[in-house]
Parts: sequence; structure tokens; C-alpha cells
Amino acid sequence: MKTLHETIGRLITETANAHPKRDALIHTEAGVRYTYELLLWEAGRIARGLTALEIARGDRVVLWASNLPEWIVSQVALARIGAVLVPLDPGTEQEDLHYILEQCEARAAIVDPGLQADEAVPMMQAERERIPGLEHLIALSDKSFPGTLLWSELGAMGDDLPLRALEEREARVDPREPVAIMYTSGTTGRPKGVVLDHLALVNKSMASTERQGVDHTDRLCLFFPLFHMFGNTCIALAGLLRGAALVLPCGSFDPERILHALADEGCTAVYGSPGMIIALLEHPRFKAGKWRNVTKGTLGGAPCPMELMKRLVTEVGVSDITVAWGITETASWITMTHPDDPLELRVSTIGTPLPVNEVRIVDPVSGDPVPAGRPGELCVRGFLMKEYFRMPAATASAVDREGWFHSGDLGEMDGKGYVKITGRLKDIIERDGVRVHPTEVEEVLYGLFGVGEVQVFGFPHPERGQEMAAWIRPREGAELSVERLKAYGEEHLPPELWPRHYKLVDAFPTTRSGKVQKFKLAEQAREEYLGAP
Repeated sequence: MKTLHETIGRLITETANAHPKRDALIHTEAGVRYTYELLLWEAGRIARGLTALEIARGDRVVLWASNLPEWIVSQVALARIGAVLVPLDPGTEQEDLHYILEQCEARAAIVDPGLQADEAVPMMQAERERIPGLEHLIALSDKSFPGTLLWSELGAMGDDLPLRALEEREARVDPREPVAIMYTSGTTGRPKGVVLDHLALVNKSMASTERQGVDHTDRLCLFFPLFHMFGNTCIALAGLLRGAALVLPCGSFDPERILHALADEGCTAVYGSPGMIIALLEHPRFKAGKWRNVTKGTLGGAPCPMELMKRLVTEVGVSDITVAWGITETASWITMTHPDDPLELRVSTIGTPLPVNEVRIVDPVSGDPVPAGRPGELCVRGFLMKEYFRMPAATASAVDREGWFHSGDLGEMDGKGYVKITGRLKDIIERDGVRVHPTEVEEVLYGLFGVGEVQVFGFPHPERGQEMAAWIRPREGAELSVERLKAYGEEHLPPELWPRHYKLVDAFPTTRSGKVQKFKLAEQAREEYLGAP
């Protein structure tokens, strides 16, 4: 794929001019519908309003909101003027809120007042008292708040600024300049700001949509949280750059609204974690016939069970669904399966590298590349983050001198370039001196009929170093027991891989993006099995 040396703002402007009357953004819950012409106009008003507030190139603007239409408008507006978007998890607590606002030196914040049980604006107002550089608060509301600008007022401020001024400002933005800082938790526990430029996000988005076969005729169902890169880049930005329509069914995950939107808006692509898709397929209002237009999309965030893939492709008809794997630090997707890959490859691997990425597997100790089929740490090069914001030591430890990002994920690559993730370096269980990869055990336990989801994890043990537990969420209506699980495990696993503890659960603790938090499982297990807090 030819590298595009262009900014997000200018490319979306080109797309809007090419398809002015096509749907760009539909929010079914809010009752809002934008064509590309209207989206560009609205983003231009907000961009000029931000300019009137003297938000300069490189200034950081925090966006703290659920999946609202204004989220996408803000994203486009900030990119057009060269400001830096800092998306926040809607569930961010006061301590992390303060840390991020202070660490990124935010000049302004756009806030959804409905977050945090309607306490989001007061929380942000309290931070403005503590952080002198936080000058402007903008509320996505019709209700006024002291010292806060309303979204409608911000747009009106831009009406007095000539369009030519915005065009001149947009022309000065360089594709190599930062366009976003996305905060991700690291091993220290403190969020790290991943600095991303236009160049990386544009080229990763174009490469991934090319692999999926997405173009301007598609309608993408977007219910993944927009604060997360999967939502704001892999779906929203990628779709807009291709001229596709973004269909947002709800502010937060609501299976019934999503099912209605998929059918009523004629969506052609669906995106989410396997857990989200399972929730849709198991919902009482699910009807396969209403998915007749849905043929493509991407699953990410967690391994895809074979039963789910079979059902999606053969029963529901989402024949070209892909599986992808990416990291915020690598500016979205690294690898992706192909739409015509056999089902086995779409569940046993995470595909082949996108053409804009180099991937290699190295020995975690020596750093030397290993042969095909041998396990090691997965490393990536090509369109990476610029840095961890103001964390040079953390940046240097993640990206080596040759430009390879060390992911901390364990995997292997076959002779055809298909990659398999086998676990995390930090998730390896060391029990009685034996190293156990949780995925080895999980894959076996998935073979028992009725198993919906498996999480195998280690937790500290005073004599053995670590002990191993397997917690299982049964499929709806399945009759499973701990005794049956244990017998199955002992029959199909060697003794050194036998979990000591089995448990049936209704759900697992997850992040808002759907990833299971194994450290919380370990904390619960330690307390439950050892009586230790």
C-alpha cells in the first residue's frame, strides 16, 4: 500500500467533497443524522469556535463523553485545527482525572454532563480550580453551568470567523504532528499517554479497511466505546476516511438498540469484542434474518471461540468477518485475518501483518529473532506512537534502538505469516518451577460442551510460588459442574497443567472495552482460596 502523507482533516474534507449527500453519521438514539456535507459544516463551526477560544496547534483538549454525535464532530474539528484530542474513559474516577488533566496540560475539556451520575461537570470544575492551565470547559448540554461554555455557544462563536481562516489554519497542519494522546494503563499502574500522529492513524486506517473490503458504500455499526482506539480509530476514523456511514445506536452498550439499528439502518458491517457479539446473538430480540445486509466487520479485544465464528459465518451470514489484533502504541491494528480465510485460521490466529507493519517474534531474553513456528515475544515496527507523553524512560524501554515496539505479548508466526498469540509475558504462571501458559489450558477446556468462556490465571501461593485457577462462564442453558470440569481437565491435560481450583461464574470483571481483568480474578482467588486480602 502506498503511504499517504496527509492529515486527517484534509482527507475527510476530500471525502466529504466527493460524497456530500451520502450519510456520514447517524445516531439513532439521539435522532441525529448527518450527511458528509453537514458533518463537515458542523465540524467547521466547532473548529472555528475552538479557534476563537485561542486553542492553538498542539494544545491538548480532553473529550470526556459517552458515544454521542458530538464526540465524532469534536474529533474531526480538533484534527482540522491541529489540536490534540485526549479521549477519556467515561468511568474515569477523580484521581485519574486529575492525573491525566495535569500530565497532559489540557487547555480545554469537552464534557458530557450525564457521566458519573451527573457529577462530571462538577468534577471537572473542581479540577479547574486545581489546574491553572485548564482554561475552558465546554458542556454537551442545553443546561448552563457556572463558568462553562455550552456546545451551542461554542458553535456560535465560530460563525463570526471566516471560513478562509479555518482553511488557512488547516493547511498549516503537518501529518507528522500529534493528533491524539490516548491514555493506557501500564505496569506502574499510572496511565501512560500514547502520542499518535496523523500519519500513523491515517495509514493504519486505510490499510485495515482495505483488508476488510470496506468502502464508501458500507454502513458501519459503531457501538464500541469511542474513548477506546477500537471505537475512535478502527471504526470511526477508518470509516470516515473511506466515506462510509457510521451508525451509532446508543450512548453506551445496549443490545436491543443495537439490534434495531443494525436492521433499520441497513448496516453492512459490525464491530466488537466476542463478548459483545455473543450478547447480541443471545438477546431475545435477535433474528438472523434482520442481519441480511451484515456481511463484514472485525472482532477484536479477545480470542474468538470457534462456535461463535461458525454461528456468525454459517448461520447469521457475516461471511467476511475478520479477526484483528492491535495495541494503542502501534496506532491500532497490527495483524488481521483475510475475509476469505478458512474459519480455522480466523479463530486459531490473529491473521497476517497489515502491509504497513513489520512483525517479528524474538527471544524474550536475548532479543534475537526466532524461526517460524517457535514461540517468543511479538515485536512490531512501522507507524508506531511518537512517544509516551513526557515519559522518555518508558518510551525507551518499549521501543528499541532499531524502532521495534516490544509488545509484552507471547506468540508465534508460521511460514505463511499467520500469527498466533499464546499469552502475555506477565500472565505466565510459575508453579513449582514449571512455567504454564494460560492459553494452553484454556484451549483444552473450551473443548468441553457447554463452556462459554474460560479464564485461567495464577495467583500468589506461599509454598508453590503461584497456584492456578480456572474460572468458567457456562453457555446459557448448559448444565456444567465443577466436578465435570475437573474430570475433563484431568483427562485431557498433563498433570503439570491441571488447575488446582475450578469455579463457575456468571460473568468476569472487564474493562469498559471488554477485556477481562485477570489481576482482579487473582485478587479474588487469593482471598477466596487462601484467606489473604
